[in-house]
Amino acid sequence: MLFRIKKTIRIAKSQTTNAFSYLKGANNKMDKVNAVIQYIEQHYHDEICNARVETLTGCSFSDFSDEFQKVTGLQFLRYLIRRQLTLIKEELCRTKESQVENYSPFNSWDEFSNLFRCEFKITVDSAIANKHIILQERENRGISDD
Repeated sequence: MLFRIKKTIRIAKSQTTNAFSYLKGANNKMDKVNAVIQYIEQHYHDEICNARVETLTGCSFSDFSDEFQKVTGLQFLRYLIRRQLTLIKEELCRTKESQVENYSPFNSWDEFSNLFRCEFKITVDSAIANKHIILQERENRGISDD
């Protein structure tokens, strides 16, 4: 039991350290948006909650959401969900399996496929069959060219 607690603490510290590594030099709005976009790309199977965003950005979730929309023109939560759905769909295309076991952060295949259909107005199977269909691209408007 004690071993599990210590291991959990080590993992939590590691995740916090990794979260802050995204923000090295993130001192303006665009840096924060870019850090969160990068985090989503690398952690799309994780549940990315308000507290995680606040840890990543150092500001309130509400303030970050407002800034995200100003920089990108997109609502943050909608972008997050659509991007996670898209990345999991791309993973499904690579694995050639209609239902992989890791559809997290969604609770079940049914939840994932229903949300996918609601967001994109197409079934997962149709999207996999038509790999060329672009769903939610990685947001690049917040990323500067320097």
